[in-house]
Amino acid sequence: MKMKFFAALCCAVLMTTVGIADESKSTTCKCACPCSSSVDKGIVAAVDLYIEGGRKGDSKITRKAFAPNATMSWSENGKSVTVPIQALYDYVDKSGAQTVTRGEIKVGAQTATTAIVSVDTQFGAVKFTDMFALVRDGDEWKIVAKVYHVK
Repeated sequence: MKMKFFAALCCAVLMTTVGIADESKSTTCKCACPCSSSVDKGIVAAVDLYIEGGRKGDSKITRKAFAPNATMSWSENGKSVTVPIQALYDYVDKSGAQTVTRGEIKVGAQTATTAIVSVDTQFGAVKFTDMFALVRDGDEWKIVAKVYHVK
């Protein structure tokens, strides 16, 4: 009983600290703790625009998720590669519509204006772990960096 109370108290403090306790801005809890924490709806919306653009093979949709100067990074043959996000848009348009799945969005850290999240995705037959750095832009969240690993 004391442990459940302590866990709930910790989650409540965390939600207040990172500014996600407002239910009008959040979706269902995805964490393993016995609390009512949630992922900001704006973060989910940005990630889902990325997913939807891939499903439809339409970079105009994907572009809505990202800040204009966003970047994309990965490791290739043991070397770090970083490119402008335009490379992703080109890939989405070239690939065309495909089956895309999205796993649970996991928040690594969040403040009122910044967030780091990860999500497992599958585009066609290829599985990824995507990590996104997001920044609040007015009432929306925009992805400023996409870092990924091919599984």
